[in-house]
Amino acid sequence: MRQIFHALPWIPPKEPREVAELFSQYGVPLTYKSGQLLKSRGENNKLFLITKGAAAYYIADRYKSHPSVLNLLIPGRSACDLSALTETKVNVTTRAIGPCEVLAMHPHLISKFMLEHSKFSLDYAKHVVFKQECSIEAMVANFTLEPAERLRRLLKVLLISYEKPIPPNSWIRIPLDLTNEQYGSVVNLTRVSVSRLFSDWTSKGLLKKSGRTVYVMSSLFDNMYDWVK
Repeated sequence: MRQIFHALPWIPPKEPREVAELFSQYGVPLTYKSGQLLKSRGENNKLFLITKGAAAYYIADRYKSHPSVLNLLIPGRSACDLSALTETKVNVTTRAIGPCEVLAMHPHLISKFMLEHSKFSLDYAKHVVFKQECSIEAMVANFTLEPAERLRRLLKVLLISYEKPIPPNSWIRIPLDLTNEQYGSVVNLTRVSVSRLFSDWTSKGLLKKSGRTVYVMSSLFDNMYDWVK
């Protein structure tokens, strides 16, 4: 799945234990409906930890009628941390991609913790780099891989990120329900292209759907390149 770095594409790593504890202590629980805005582009004073559901970073694409997804944010992942901590504005919008629950916290609490704990500051700097490697891996995948390869890698990344086992010769439920258009927004494909690939895999006994819920046969991931392994 990975071609350059150790980070998986599309889905960033979990937040360190110390960050999760800060959110648990100081975070305010909020709930968002599907499609609802968590942060508009240019805002840098909001910081979230996804606790249930999922959100996504969207980037505007002047050449397409709909925005592209830069990252998927699932439980245990923070949202809007880089712009908040650096106090810079970025042209990224954060939206819920289904019902989504978060803990919201003021960014200065992490900054204060970093100033008071030098070891954590170093570890968190490495974590931030790891998250950027995730975004780069995603862009490399979308630029260099064939459509089918991008889509099947995303399905495996979802399973790994949700810490789901992939036993041989088994049907496995993809833990995040997405529309075909949402899948396409992540891997730079149209809704029609995603539908065709799903139909092809269904005819080969590798995939089945029930509404938005996707099940895959573990053999779909056979012979998948990953430079780390």
